[in-house]
Amino acid sequence: MLGIIHRDRRNDEVLGRWIDALVPEVITLELSPYGLHFRQAMGEVYRKRIDDIVHSLRSEGYPCSPGDVDDLYAYVDIPREFMIADDYCRRKGACLHPVDMDLFSWTKLRRIDELISRENVEKNLAFGAREGRGTENVLAGLYFRSGVAAFSYTDEMALRDRFMCRGIGLLAKRFSGKRFLHIAGWRHLTDPLALYAQFHPVKIFPYD
Repeated sequence: MLGIIHRDRRNDEVLGRWIDALVPEVITLELSPYGLHFRQAMGEVYRKRIDDIVHSLRSEGYPCSPGDVDDLYAYVDIPREFMIADDYCRRKGACLHPVDMDLFSWTKLRRIDELISRENVEKNLAFGAREGRGTENVLAGLYFRSGVAAFSYTDEMALRDRFMCRGIGLLAKRFSGKRFLHIAGWRHLTDPLALYAQFHPVKIFPYD
């Protein structure tokens, strides 16, 4: 299991290097099929909407640097971890399977028109909502270096982990004897319910 910080700029280098080193034959990913297909079909449409809003704000003198809307772009773009894993699978003839729950993706993405509105883009710029990855770095450091879990393992995470483990289990039967790699957000490595224990995973936080 590779536990990553989603949308971290280091992932392009770090994740690709680790996947190549581990040489998996099957990769499973914390990404729902619905979320993937939605972004493949509509990502460019919503990215253009963001660009149009930003262009309008700039024309009115609103300060906006290129990085100010990175989190909005990340919300509508295909995740980099999928792109990196997909590139590896194409090169090596491996299989890639998104295994997260469609339900939660649908619940979040159905509000995307509300999220990507001029009003919300202005709020995003005004409050500088780009510190999430920095916070994740701090929390991950506390956990992996000091054993301090300054975050909660939510009911939603438990439900999703059960669902993903069920999917991985089915794939393990289908691809018996193959080398598996599961890529997920680093918090899933904590696995307080020992849901992933059935697979005897080696857990890797790839940034140290």
